[in-house]
Amino acid sequence: MIIRYNDWPERLAAFIETRRERVFSWGSNDCALFAADAVLEMTGVDLARTLRGYRSARGAANRVAKAGGMRCLAKGLKEKHPGLAQRGDIALVDLDGRETFGVVVGNGSWCAPGMRGLVFRPMSEVDTVFEV
Repeated sequence: MIIRYNDWPERLAAFIETRRERVFSWGSNDCALFAADAVLEMTGVDLARTLRGYRSARGAANRVAKAGGMRCLAKGLKEKHPGLAQRGDIALVDLDGRETFGVVVGNGSWCAPGMRGLVFRPMSEVDTVFEV
């Protein structure tokens, strides 16, 4: 079980701000590492410790496949209905046939890295939520 730090809301807000204008980059600021980095900031637990080290889409695909698929990032986290999502939870979304991770930020939205910085999208797109 992962336990959030007492000051996790402030940590999450600061994390989001530091990543707001940082563009998508394989191996440093892609959807999986963004979500894992948010959890690391809120809890001190690195969900992506076995995934880190790739630098390309192909490298990411290879690491994820070896780990058992995208859901490997959420291993050990409780899955719940998107309607029960809370700020700081991890969102899993199917965007154009690709599983994408993001972070629930509240106000009915989640975010993930995009080509111009963080992209904020509606929770209505979310297929699955993992409780942090």
